Amino acid sequence: MRTFIAIEIPEKARQVVWHFIQGQKNKNLPIKWVEFENLHITLKFLGEIKPEKLDDLVSLLVGVSSKTKKFFLSLKDLGCFPGIRNPRVLWIGVAEGAEELNNLATIIDNDLTKLGIKKEEKKFHPHLTIGRIKAPCPVADIINQPLTTERFEVSEFILFKSTLTPSGPIYEKIKVFPLI
Repeated sequence: MRTFIAIEIPEKARQVVWHFIQGQKNKNLPIKWVEFENLHITLKFLGEIKPEKLDDLVSLLVGVSSKTKKFFLSLKDLGCFPGIRNPRVLWIGVAEGAEELNNLATIIDNDLTKLGIKKEEKKFHPHLTIGRIKAPCPVADIINQPLTTERFEVSEFILFKSTLTPSGPIYEKIKVFPLI
């Protein structure tokens, strides 16, 4: 089962992001935009997890959530990975809450090694992916636009199952982990 750990974006913030995406679609660039219902901030992509490891994974994540405090987060500004010369992913950055998000992702990443899951090689960069670039195209006019959401409370993180389909991924919640 293909899995990842993420934070969902509340409806109001999603609407702001979705409005921005809709405004970009008319440019007909080779960008696969993230669907409204799939907007989230990934804390850790796990990939394929064997069903027999699921109980241990859930138990470990309960431990993380039971000692992590709720925090506030806001999204601001745009960017791309790996860089402007050869962009592959468009994202919105995290303004308020970046440190807390980074700490949570680091704790999860470190704790998952107990289950034999490899640590991330790259440093965590808090962001919300909004599009994947399918062919070289200019994105400077996109990422130079202002975008800000109101702050919202992060009160949980979620273990998701991801099913890939020809029309795009389908995400299903496996378990929600409330923060204290």
